[in-house]
Amino acid sequence: MNRSSVGRILICGGVMLAGAMLGGAMLGGLIHSSPVRAQPSAPQESLALTATILNEGYEPAVDVSGTTLKGVMVEPSGHPDGQAEHQHLYLWLPRQLEVHDKRLCLSLNSRDGQYVSQLEVPLESGPALSSPLEADTVLRADFTTTKPEYYTRYADTPPPHRLAVLAELKADCNPATPRDAVVVAGWQPYAAPPETLSVLVNAGRLEALLAVWLENNLGNQQQQGIRCVPIEAASRIAYDTACELRLSSLHKYGRLLLDDPGRLPSIILRRGGSVAAAVPLELGL
Repeated sequence: MNRSSVGRILICGGVMLAGAMLGGAMLGGLIHSSPVRAQPSAPQESLALTATILNEGYEPAVDVSGTTLKGVMVEPSGHPDGQAEHQHLYLWLPRQLEVHDKRLCLSLNSRDGQYVSQLEVPLESGPALSSPLEADTVLRADFTTTKPEYYTRYADTPPPHRLAVLAELKADCNPATPRDAVVVAGWQPYAAPPETLSVLVNAGRLEALLAVWLENNLGNQQQQGIRCVPIEAASRIAYDTACELRLSSLHKYGRLLLDDPGRLPSIILRRGGSVAAAVPLELGL
């Protein structure tokens, strides 16, 4: 593999950024300065499946501990229905995704850490959902909340990123079961494929980067870092940081590598100049 381009300085949006050190290698930073455009609604009809609630409730005594990755959502993500107990999540399943004997395990966490919900969506193979998937598919997961008052009060919480959704493809929804992929979630039908993603992170107030691998048309591979930013809100317990992954801005530097286990995207947490944690992100796009 040719790594000659690793660590080069990039000019993005008129800003030159020197790379940050990661494990002895230079990690370039990407900053997207142009405004995010709203994504159009998905033209195709979504496939509706029923989600089963495994657990839902409130956590009155919350702290900042817990897993690092809290959500991967399309941007803009839309909002849940604040007037009804019947809710609908939209999930992007890319072509060639293996779904046989799999299920989607959905974790919902409010930014203040008090509302949590875990849901399960079995993916039954059939004419509409073959394995591997023959086409990109927008799946609608329908569920009936046992806490409708949370959704009624949802709009009272100041934005941004009020409620994170993490959708994991797994063999079962046991927390100890490793995930096969993380798929993109949203509260409204969205363009296919998603163009801009928000990766919501519990960084514990540490500096966070979203590191991705890119391959140009010559086959050269390089790792680049997208700088994540703290969420500007008073209450950010379950997660405190958002990383914006704008796919159209990456394309000019190369193809995003998602199918190489050694080149997966990852969330990098740094304390000073040292890496405190590196969490792989098995992104399904």
